[in-house]
Amino acid sequence: MTHYFAAIPVPFERVAEQLDKTDKRYHLSANYKVIPHPADLHVTLLFFGALTSCELRGVKQTMSDLASGTQKFQLSINGISFFGNPSGPRVVYLSVDVQSDLNYLNRQLSNRLEPSLHRSFPKTFTPHVTLAKKRKDTPSIVIEKETFKPIVLEISKIVLYSIDPTTSPKYSPETTFPFIE
Repeated sequence: MTHYFAAIPVPFERVAEQLDKTDKRYHLSANYKVIPHPADLHVTLLFFGALTSCELRGVKQTMSDLASGTQKFQLSINGISFFGNPSGPRVVYLSVDVQSDLNYLNRQLSNRLEPSLHRSFPKTFTPHVTLAKKRKDTPSIVIEKETFKPIVLEISKIVLYSIDPTTSPKYSPETTFPFIE
């Protein structure tokens, strides 16, 4: 069954230089099994997993309603961080400045979809752009949390993606929901 998630796409060309610096510093390609395809870079708002056709229609309608009432906003990517142990974290990512617009989208999607999908979504939200995950059995590498001059992106849409783990890129945009001008 196909799995889905709602996200904000991150253009590779805007973060390419920082990705290259981070990969060279930490040898991410050599130390991690999964390095996202450049077209797969995104900030997840909500992961849905498998959806029935009826649930998928409801998710699309909810995302459309939410987007049609949302103004464009700016998002700042401002550092390197990780999930897990610093001497071998399971995920390394670009930090996204937590701001009210992102939190609003995450909470609104959660609140509107929990009743119809009959599931609860995580209450904590750490917006991020995954750089590497699933560490290989290599000697430990220490990842340091750091900040850098913010990369500011103009956000004008949310996207419903489907996942196909057998392809690269793995994520296909199913439907794009533009914000109001």
